[in-house]
Amino acid sequence: MTTQDPDVFLPNLRALLANCGVSFVLLPHLKNSGVNGAVRWIGKEKVILAINDRQKYADVFWFSLFHEIGHVLQKRITSLIVAGLDENSGFETDLMKRLEAEADSFAKNMLIPEKQYRQFVARNDFTKANIIQFADNAGIHPGIVVGRLQKDHLLAYNTRLNALKIKYSVPG
Repeated sequence: MTTQDPDVFLPNLRALLANCGVSFVLLPHLKNSGVNGAVRWIGKEKVILAINDRQKYADVFWFSLFHEIGHVLQKRITSLIVAGLDENSGFETDLMKRLEAEADSFAKNMLIPEKQYRQFVARNDFTKANIIQFADNAGIHPGIVVGRLQKDHLLAYNTRLNALKIKYSVPG
């Protein structure tokens, strides 16, 4: 779905998640919140997964989606997990840190399988052509590869390869 237009993938994504008991909601970004998504359990079998349009980039959307799916799979029905709290605030617990790290790992590896990514990174040849070829082989949009390389500090955020990243205008 990462290579499709939102008009194509959104109905399919909603249907797929609904079949799993997950209600998928798109929301506008709340300015200065720093939040990309959230999960809220409604009973033991139903969950609301919300993603907002913060930053608009497709790689952020897909990472956030899989991060939140990772939280759904953790089945922490009664836990409140808020990413981005100051470690000194007293609110971020070791459990929260572990759950966030697990959800991040799940998202990264669902988008780009770890072994495949490690092999690509080991070549250390991040040309536009190589990124596109790797993305094609992995079945994902090349902008997701660029975003991952940036997140892993292997590419600068101001790289000319940002042209491979797309922004979504995602309807609610």
